Amino acid sequence: MLVETITSRNNPLVKRLLAVRDGRERRAIFIEGIRLVEEALRSGVHLEAIAYSPRLSATPRGEALLDVLQSQPCRGALLTENLMAQVSDVETAPGIIALGRRPAGVLPDNAGDAPPLLVLADGLQSPGNLGALVRTAAAVGATAVLATVGTADPFQPKALRASAGAAFRLPMLAGPEIPEQVQRLRRQGVCLVAADPRGDTPYDAFDWRRPVMVWFGAEGHGLSAVRHSGQAEFDARLVIPMDGAVESLNVAVAGGILLYEARRQRTAGGR
Repeated sequence: MLVETITSRNNPLVKRLLAVRDGRERRAIFIEGIRLVEEALRSGVHLEAIAYSPRLSATPRGEALLDVLQSQPCRGALLTENLMAQVSDVETAPGIIALGRRPAGVLPDNAGDAPPLLVLADGLQSPGNLGALVRTAAAVGATAVLATVGTADPFQPKALRASAGAAFRLPMLAGPEIPEQVQRLRRQGVCLVAADPRGDTPYDAFDWRRPVMVWFGAEGHGLSAVRHSGQAEFDARLVIPMDGAVESLNVAVAGGILLYEARRQRTAGGR
């Protein structure tokens, strides 16, 4: 990694960092902080550029990461602390930002493996909620996450932080072709179930050992884009019993309950 010193906000690399951070350039992803950069390296994300400030080498962990990055075949830039603060997406800049190539979203071939468990995020506009759902999906060993148009970008900075880098390890598919992907998966025998506070099937009474795709929609918007497109009908509407006047759970919390029930049944071999 060849390193140049940058002091101006008008530098082309700084302008590109800002464009990626703000979602104006979607071919790359904005990866900020020691933990996320380490996770990107472990996950095999192709790094296009590294920008860091003197703060990075102030800790043994940061200094060790900088040593590892020296062997990366990418552009390197040393930014002043003031410039790094302007580029950072968090209140206190951690001292390192990487531009990574957006991973290709491809569904893995599960032939011969455990039945697929897919997560369908439909209209989730909160990057924090989406990132938390992605993190849980990765933790339970889900096959992939699909995100419809209108859902937050799982690789935008806040969502990536909320997923703790899990989006690097889990296949992520997004875009206008998702309804067609859902239709194709259903033809292949994947059940489509909805997390629905007005559902009629308790989540722990459902048999999660089959191939399943579980739909999570935005709170307060009901069954949205995929359901209303006419291209999907649900095999079951799963409800989480709740006491009191609570109408629904946060989608990330509901996702944790449903997905860990799927893991429990699959690990135990039965209900």
